[in-house]
Amino acid sequence: MLLILLYDTAARVQELADLKVSSLHLDVANPFVTLIGKGRKTRNVPIMKKTVTHLNHYLKEFHPDMEEGPLFYSRFDGIPHPLSTDSISLVLKTAADRARKTCVDVPPDVHCHLIRKTKAMDLYRNGVPLPFIMQLLGHESMSTTSGFYAFATLEMMSEAMNKAAPAFADDGKIWKKPAIKKLLYSLD
Repeated sequence: MLLILLYDTAARVQELADLKVSSLHLDVANPFVTLIGKGRKTRNVPIMKKTVTHLNHYLKEFHPDMEEGPLFYSRFDGIPHPLSTDSISLVLKTAADRARKTCVDVPPDVHCHLIRKTKAMDLYRNGVPLPFIMQLLGHESMSTTSGFYAFATLEMMSEAMNKAAPAFADDGKIWKKPAIKKLLYSLD
């Protein structure tokens, strides 16, 4: 659940560690999570319906009484304490190591911020406007978002160029046509 929420919200690792049961707003038309970001600023981040389904299963098992407390926790002396950022990073590292055994595409150095960047890039590649991504990530400035996340991949540039190029019929070399030749020779 921790990893699903890490990706779906594009949360910083500290934001994930700070989540409480009351941070979840699941029984609304557009479910969301309230994150507490840098400078203790809060922002609401929408989550997917299937994340809500996973969260409901998680809550049923780990928060059956729905009492207020840390969403992700470990128990010391019988009391739930929030997971540390190091513990969350270790969960991700362990999952990545396990996944790498069956999928060679999993990079060797998976870390929490990589998941955040991956979510941002996935949104960008799917046409989500930068102001939405900026708001999701909790950035103060558009330059932060565009500088770190909004770079075009070779695949994106290739697709854009192919869409922009007019489709020509394969009826011979266009530059050999007399009218086109005349036009080309008239260019400075």
